Amino acid sequence: MTHEPDDIPGDWDAIADRAGRVTDPDATASGKGDGGTTTVALMAASWADLVVILAVCTGGLIAVMVLGQRPALPAFGWAAALAVTWWAFAAAVLVVVRQGTPGMLLAGVRFVDTVPTARVPWVLAAALLGAVALGAPGILGGRLSPLAAAAATRLESDG
Repeated sequence: MTHEPDDIPGDWDAIADRAGRVTDPDATASGKGDGGTTTVALMAASWADLVVILAVCTGGLIAVMVLGQRPALPAFGWAAALAVTWWAFAAAVLVVVRQGTPGMLLAGVRFVDTVPTARVPWVLAAALLGAVALGAPGILGGRLSPLAAAAATRLESDG
């Protein structure tokens, strides 16, 4: 069975329908008064980006131990540099392809419009700032979010 390129939908990797989606009629009470993105979702996106970075860092250190070496202090720096480099590459690709960093996509947050290529480094810097600040910029909400300002587009939440 062969597939023609036109047979594959553009959103083949997205969940078509979320049966458990909750709609809150009082958007301001839930923190959704800023275009549908809650403060908790924005903070979770930053935390998820931090977890992704730390997972790669931990994986690098485990690889050093599997090789029979004991991780010394310089190995932690190298593992952290590896993790941030991997995250930056993965995030750049995902921002262009899926309109969100790995943490944003894990938290169900994405940009409404396509991010211009020239703005991708600014989006990565804003996302990294949010991860380092442990999600504190998420308190600003979707309208004032550094991510939205860096991308020059609005944010939306899946749930």
